[in-house]
Amino acid sequence: HLRRQPRRGAGPGAAGVPARVAHHCLPSEVPPLTFLAGSGRPTVEIADVAVIGGGPAGASAAREAVGRGLSTLLFDHAHPRRKACGGGLPVKGIEWMDAPEEAIECRMTSISFAYGGTKLKVPVTKGKMVRRDDWDHYLFQRAAEAGAMHVKERVKQLERKDGAWVINGEYRARYVIGADGVNGFTRRHFMGPIPRQHLFAAAGYYLGLKPVENEVEFILGALPGEGYLWVFPKADHYNIGYCYNAGTPGMKQALEKLLHDRWPGEFTAPGRYRLESGEEVECIRFGSAIPSYNDPALFDEPVSGDGWVLVGDAAGHVNPIHGEGLNHAALGGRLAARAVAEGDPTRFEEYWREHYAEEMYRAASSKHRIYRPFFMRLGFALGGTPAVFGLLAMMTRGEYEGKAMRDFWLRLPLAAVQALFGMRHRELASA
Repeated sequence: HLRRQPRRGAGPGAAGVPARVAHHCLPSEVPPLTFLAGSGRPTVEIADVAVIGGGPAGASAAREAVGRGLSTLLFDHAHPRRKACGGGLPVKGIEWMDAPEEAIECRMTSISFAYGGTKLKVPVTKGKMVRRDDWDHYLFQRAAEAGAMHVKERVKQLERKDGAWVINGEYRARYVIGADGVNGFTRRHFMGPIPRQHLFAAAGYYLGLKPVENEVEFILGALPGEGYLWVFPKADHYNIGYCYNAGTPGMKQALEKLLHDRWPGEFTAPGRYRLESGEEVECIRFGSAIPSYNDPALFDEPVSGDGWVLVGDAAGHVNPIHGEGLNHAALGGRLAARAVAEGDPTRFEEYWREHYAEEMYRAASSKHRIYRPFFMRLGFALGGTPAVFGLLAMMTRGEYEGKAMRDFWLRLPLAAVQALFGMRHRELASA
């Protein structure tokens, strides 16, 4: 019999955690884990926690759980894999995101927003682009090295029996952390699927051309509706795509137009694209769904219960305006492990709300207003003025704390005067 790892004070998950994510001891009433020798692989009599899904949320949760002294099973049937994602680590909160140099493809030099022929380009210094399969594999390996036991199985069955969870009829755990995504088993099992009207559809291409500049682009107004096109630079290719409310007409056509306008050419075969110059490059398509709550009341719904908690996309914890959720996934996984280690998964409700609920509620409340054509036209018409561009720059760089919509309207009279006199923000004037 192999006994559970001895508890470590801070554990491997402690480095770089915000001050509010303090470590707590495992409740004394939780008995130790025993591993029993099986036929060709170890089997677990009963684990403290089973983490279902090995992406950033699940891997972060598993590593944090082990660091808090919990015996941990990490279920993921398809790791490693290439994730359909732009791979941008957000400027805000990047200080505590665990991203080693080897997983970073490039560093953002600027983030731009375009609408109707107007482009606003904000220089940045902290944003990073990662290749998701490399970064996910790094986080997964960190969890495994810490002591999480990888179970390479798809979870298809989950039932409560004698105070424990029985997974796939074979594995037992006292707690479950569900981190298997927006359409994953745990989301459907514990809460039901997220309705289609509260999802973004995201799809795009990996285009095998080396970027000439590390500019992250968001292109608004390509279609009527809520969403955008993107162009993200990587080390040796572009990641281009769309992110719109699921069911928005014309998404694929808008993406094809962007591809052919920017890089004229034609597909010669699936995954192959010939440029006008005659050069042929890879152009591999990907797609996924992303939570994007159109009603802030959806964040009132608990994402935890007796013996279980959901994190990341499975919890719907994605910014509804732009669909970014990597920071919330990584931090949310750690917060969920903290709640489980304290013996009450429902404490996750308190922890995630303390850290990032305000952002979620504000984004869900303002999403419809931000994407209105009137607001877009007004915002971009005045976007170059010191008053409006200064606000945009602070928000883009993660330096802003406050109510952005309110501050925009308060700055509007000054911006109108500045526009009347042709005043432009110094960062645009010097560009």
